[in-house]
Order: sequence, then structure tokens, then C-alpha cells
Amino acid sequence: MKKKYSKNIIGLTLVEILIGIVITTIMMGAMYTSYNVVNQSYSRVTEKAKISRSSRDLVTMLMRDIRMAGFKYYAGQQQIRDFAEATSGECSPSGVILPKLSYLYFETGYDNPRQSHNPVVIRKNTLGREAISSDATSGTDPCCDQIQIVYDDFNQNEIFQPFKRYRITYYAKPNDAGSYAVWKRIESYIKERTDCRFTTDLSDDLSDSQKIALLRGTWEDTPREGPGGRRICAECTPGVLIRDHVEDMEFIPFDSNGRVIQQGNKFPAPDTSIPTSLRERMYDIRGVDIKITFRSKENFFKKSESRTISGLSGRDLTKQDKYLRDSVIVSVHTRNIGGQDFR
Repeated sequence: MKKKYSKNIIGLTLVEILIGIVITTIMMGAMYTSYNVVNQSYSRVTEKAKISRSSRDLVTMLMRDIRMAGFKYYAGQQQIRDFAEATSGECSPSGVILPKLSYLYFETGYDNPRQSHNPVVIRKNTLGREAISSDATSGTDPCCDQIQIVYDDFNQNEIFQPFKRYRITYYAKPNDAGSYAVWKRIESYIKERTDCRFTTDLSDDLSDSQKIALLRGTWEDTPREGPGGRRICAECTPGVLIRDHVEDMEFIPFDSNGRVIQQGNKFPAPDTSIPTSLRERMYDIRGVDIKITFRSKENFFKKSESRTISGLSGRDLTKQDKYLRDSVIVSVHTRNIGGQDFR
């Protein structure tokens, strides 16, 4: 007996199913490829944005401090009166006499570079926080320059030393990732008032040697407790990490005519190794070119290739790996240097 099949039954043959699978596979492959391309592009954009954001923060911090270099605080008449009222009875019934200018003595550091009060000091190819570092890099490794910035401030609440002086040092140290990290050291020049004479005008009745003896202090970078539980150097720090994964950091000083102040591979500094003619030009610095090269934290490229980034002073950075690098270059004017006697 023959079975009767309905002509209305609809189905797929094996060939049709196989064709459908092939088409679906091609579509999924195309979708995955598109997703992978978009995802890689997004990762690259995100990584570049991270480098840009962190570099912008560091450069902004450097610009702010360099613009403060050489700043001297001038107290106004109202502030002098307020200070006298606030300190009434400390030394006399009328209060402490506050001079218009800081009474902190300024040292060139020629005899002792660690005591330098020069507004801007740049040392080429120097690692470590010390003013005179024994870790200067060789010609095979160009990183990194060090910059020291000195400026004054005022804190009316600190009656034992209302005029403040800070020395900010930006320096580099190697990290565990094969690159460098930028650190910041904040020092305060501690010379507290021991009697009212420190806050009077010393220009009339004292010799230069007497002024030095009375007013010479010392740089400190560690907070400590003073008499009566007072915090001394509260804002100081021997070193705080600012930015990791840095490949190079350059500072180039230039004068009012835009010419680089340099002799050989040295910049103006109070160090005894610097020629006198160049050392005296520390007070001619009117601006600083900054160039910092940053590196991505993770591998960025698929293939390891040799890539070169040109430096400001002729030193080129050549690396062969998969990291992304980006450089930031800015010029900062030292608006507080010039027309003042810092020596």
C-alpha cells in the first residue's frame, strides 16, 4: 500500500542548512572582526587619553612652580598692622614689627651647593633627589634632568617665622617597570625668630657678617614637632611620587633673547663643577622649555619595533618594544626673575 504525502509540507534540505550555516559563520566573523577593530581603537584612544591626562597634570604642576621661581613676598601696611596686633605681647606691648620684605638670608650656594637659594637650578642627566647626585646617568641612558625652584611665601599664623621660603625639586628615579618615575621634594628654609630683632629692618645697624650670623638657617624636608607642640615644616616632604612610567624629562633654560643658556652639556648651577661664567648666568634665566616623554603602562602595539623620539637638546630616545610613547613640550616664563638682586 502506497503512502500519500501532502504536497503542502515545507522543509529544508541538507544543502540549504549547510548554506545557511556558512552564511551565518561569515556574518559572525565579520561582526567579530568589526568589534575587535572598534575595541582596539577604543583601547588605543583610552590609553592615549590616560597618558595625556596624567602628562597634563604633571606639566601643569611644573608650570605653576616655575612661574613662582624667585617670588619675594611683600607685606602691606594693613598686614603689618594685623600681624602686630595678632602678636601683641610676644616681644613688646606693641607687638612684633614685621618688615615689608622677607628677613630670610639669600645664599648663592657657591660655597655649599646644598644651601642654594637660587630661583631656578637645572642639572642635566641627573637621577635622585639630592642637589648633587652621584647617580648621574651615562651617555647610553639620556634620562633625566632635575630642576630646583625657590620662592617665598607668607603665613601670618606662624609668628616664629611668618616669612616662608620653599625649595621644590623635581627629579627622576628608575622604577621596576624598566622606565622612570617623577618625584617631588618639598623643602622649607627654617630660620625661626629668636627675638624681635629678626623682624626689624637689619640694613642700618648690622654688618653683612652679622646679618649672615643672625639670619642663616637650614633647609629641611621632614615635618617635625617644635617647642610647645608646634608643627615645623608641616608642608615638607622628602619625596612623593608624582608620575610613573616616564621615559625622559628635559628642562632647557633660556634668556630674555630666547637663547639657550648652556655650555657644553652643562646648565647654570651653583655646583663647583660649573664654570664661573656659566654659574653666574643663573640670574639671566627668563624661561624654561619643558619636554616630558611618557610611556603607556601596558603593551600598545602588536609588534615590537624600533621607535625614536627626538629630544630638545639633541639627545634622542630610541626604544624597541610595544609601548606607546607621547611627548609634551611647553615653554614657561619665569616672571619673578629679573630686576631683583638675588645674589
